[in-house]
Amino acid sequence: MSKYKAVVMAGRWQNWIPEMQAACKDVDVVSAPTKEDLMREVVDADLVIGRLPKEAFLKAEKLNYVQSIGVGFETMLYSEMLESDVKITNTAGAYDDVIAEHAMAHILAYTRGIVRQERNRREHKWDHGVPHIQIAGLTGCVLGLGSIGRTIALRLKAFGLTVIAVDVQADTPPEGVDRVVKPDAMHDALAESDIVVVALPHTPATEGIINAQCFESMKSSAIIVNIARGPLINQPDLIDALQQGKIAGAGLDVFEEEPLPDDNPLWDMVNVSFTPHTASQCDEGNVNIKNIFIDNMNRFANGEPLANVIDKEKGYLVRNS
Repeated sequence: MSKYKAVVMAGRWQNWIPEMQAACKDVDVVSAPTKEDLMREVVDADLVIGRLPKEAFLKAEKLNYVQSIGVGFETMLYSEMLESDVKITNTAGAYDDVIAEHAMAHILAYTRGIVRQERNRREHKWDHGVPHIQIAGLTGCVLGLGSIGRTIALRLKAFGLTVIAVDVQADTPPEGVDRVVKPDAMHDALAESDIVVVALPHTPATEGIINAQCFESMKSSAIIVNIARGPLINQPDLIDALQQGKIAGAGLDVFEEEPLPDDNPLWDMVNVSFTPHTASQCDEGNVNIKNIFIDNMNRFANGEPLANVIDKEKGYLVRNS
C-alpha cells in the first residue's frame, strides 16, 4: 500500500495518471474528475493536483500541498488557504519558451504590418503603404522577471533591443536585461520604451496596474503585449488609449473577461492582434508540466523540499536568485 495519496482533479492530466503512478511508487494517484469525486477523495488526500476550490479544501483533513496545473493559482488564495500550513506549488518554467515565442509573434505581427495586411487580405486589398518597423535598435520593457519574463527578455535581446525590466525582487539585471528597476520607477521605464511586455503575476497589488496613467507615460508609437493575466491591464483605459492614439498598438492573449464579449471594440481595431488565451498551448509544455507533477510528488514522498512553492501572502513565487 502506498504511503501517500494524490488526488487528480478534472482536466487533461487525468490521462497522465497511469504514467504518474508508475513514476511515483510511494504515492497512490487517484482520479477525481467530478465535484462529487473530489469531495469524497480529498478528505484523506496528502496532495491535490488542480486548482482546489474552497469547498473541497475545507473537507481536507491531512493535506500537505496543492499542485496548481499552471502558473496561475490566484483562485486558491482564499482566507482559509492563506491561514493554513498547506503549500501551493505551480508549474513555473513549463511554458517559458512557448509563451516567449507567443509574445514575439504578437510583437512581429504588429511591427511587420501583418495585423493590417491580414485584414487587407480578407478584402483582397494589395497595399504597400502599411507601416513596417524594424525592432532591432528599439527599447523593450518587460514587466515582471519571473521565468517567463526572463525568457521574453532573452528573446528581445536576441532581436537587438535594449531591454529594461521592472521587477519587485530583482536587484541586478539577469541575462538579457540591460537595466532593472523597481516598480516605483515603472513610469520612467515605460516612457523610454517602444515595446512593453506584461509578464507580471496577478495579485491584489498588480490588478489594474497598467492604467490610463501608464498609457500617458508611454510613447504614442509604442505597443503593449499582455501574455500574463487580463486584469493586469485596465481594459477600458487600454481601449481609450488605442482609440485616442495614446499608444500605437496592442497584442493581447488575455482579457478582463473571457471569452471576449461580442460587442468589445478590441475585435475590430486594426491596431490590435489577439489570441484567445492560447499562449501556452503546445505539446512540449504539457510534457513539462507532467514532469513537474511527477518531480514534486517524488520530492514530497522522499521528504525533499518541493519545487515552485508560492509565497501565499505575497501572491507570487519567490525566487532564490
